[in-house]
Amino acid sequence: MLLYIVFVRLLFGLICWTWYVPDETWQSVEVSHRLVFGTGYRTWEWAEQIRSALHPILFSIPMILLKTLNLDSQYLIVLLPRILQGCLTGLCEYKLYSAVKSREGSDVGSWFFILTLFNWHTLYSASRTLINTAEYGLTSLALSVYLSSDRNVTGKNCFSFLPLVGLLFMLRPTSALIWAPLCLLRLPYIFRWSFVPATFIWCVTTVLVVGLCLMADSLFYGNFTITPLNFFIVNVYQNLGVNYGSHPWHWYFSNALPSAFGPLLIPFLQGLKTSQLFQLLPVAVNIAFLSLLPHKELRFLQSSFPFLILVISKQMSKYSLSAQRLMKYLLVCGNLVLSVYLSTVHQRGVNEAALWIGRRGLDNMKTGREDSVLFLMPCHSTPLYSHIHVNISTRFLHCEPNLSGLEDYVEEADEFYADPEGWLDQLDVLPTLVVSFDSLAPAVNNFLQNYQICASFFHSHFPQGRIGGNVVVHCIK
Repeated sequence: MLLYIVFVRLLFGLICWTWYVPDETWQSVEVSHRLVFGTGYRTWEWAEQIRSALHPILFSIPMILLKTLNLDSQYLIVLLPRILQGCLTGLCEYKLYSAVKSREGSDVGSWFFILTLFNWHTLYSASRTLINTAEYGLTSLALSVYLSSDRNVTGKNCFSFLPLVGLLFMLRPTSALIWAPLCLLRLPYIFRWSFVPATFIWCVTTVLVVGLCLMADSLFYGNFTITPLNFFIVNVYQNLGVNYGSHPWHWYFSNALPSAFGPLLIPFLQGLKTSQLFQLLPVAVNIAFLSLLPHKELRFLQSSFPFLILVISKQMSKYSLSAQRLMKYLLVCGNLVLSVYLSTVHQRGVNEAALWIGRRGLDNMKTGREDSVLFLMPCHSTPLYSHIHVNISTRFLHCEPNLSGLEDYVEEADEFYADPEGWLDQLDVLPTLVVSFDSLAPAVNNFLQNYQICASFFHSHFPQGRIGGNVVVHCIK
């Protein structure tokens, strides 16, 4: 089963050349590329020190290897971090599957295997270099340790999951919403004298893990840094996440969960009455707290998936064998079709444009020419140096939140879209390349008279708002 799980994750890592969300590159491999090759952009989150350096450091490892071996081609620089993430995700999922099968039996284990491996969202995202994917994998690993000790809790294993939880918290502070309830459920065991020595050792180990993470982050930023505290101040207290969109309080219930699980919510609801507290309490706390924040995304629920799938799996295993066979076939086929489309077709244009710019940059280096690129699209709509992998001048529309509390603050992207031609008139030097969605062309027609189309890439069958159906690259005449 291990080889099968890892194979599927690696396969989707190989075929997935589409765009999901900006954080997939801008908060991970873009920073890694800067660490290793000296070119890469750090967004405002890194200036505010709310991100842990451990995540980009992880992806710098394959980049360092490629650089050392002089194999740092554009293709391998993009591919190897995804391969690494896919392997790690698969290993963590296998550990959890083994724990579930051992605890609940082969019937539940079979369903857990299928629903975990072939959920469309995990197929789509499990090999992507997102912090949410890393959080999902580590949550699965920590939960496997928790479940392994749950049937026979001893002083030795009662809190053996804590070091992983400490690492999770330093990487993604919101993981506390999942693990604080689980820690509370184990709290009564502290009062057993025979459990005290082992519990003390696990707590000390956890403190050491957290301390090493603090040291790594502080060395990365050049000053003593507690990233979880900064994360809380910026995203919760100051609520700057609202800058990237807001949703009603019920969005996770009315949109995210139905999107992620579809008809599987029916067996989930059926299984609620027989589910144990450790399966439901973490999910309830996580969703309840996240629902209070205006900015919501499906990927924020990724760490809740193992708990939800466990409840669903136990209920599905109670159906008749003929019904189970039919549902397995339909679920696997349906999820595969959707995930393959999302991974190979939907929103691929921005990635292809970045790769094309990188190839052109390499060709220009042979002739001594040098490009300058202007991205006229919603900020962070494309990968940058992590995909271009050539040291050329780039410019994109910024969308930092109002960090200084200025009155009448307008982010650069909104300023541009309010008056595209007026904004472009302020440019001192014309870039050699302009990258935009095709939907923008009518608004910048006068400016584009200096250019001609030199490349066009399909992006989406579902253009909306500022996102067009194609990405167009204009070259200066």
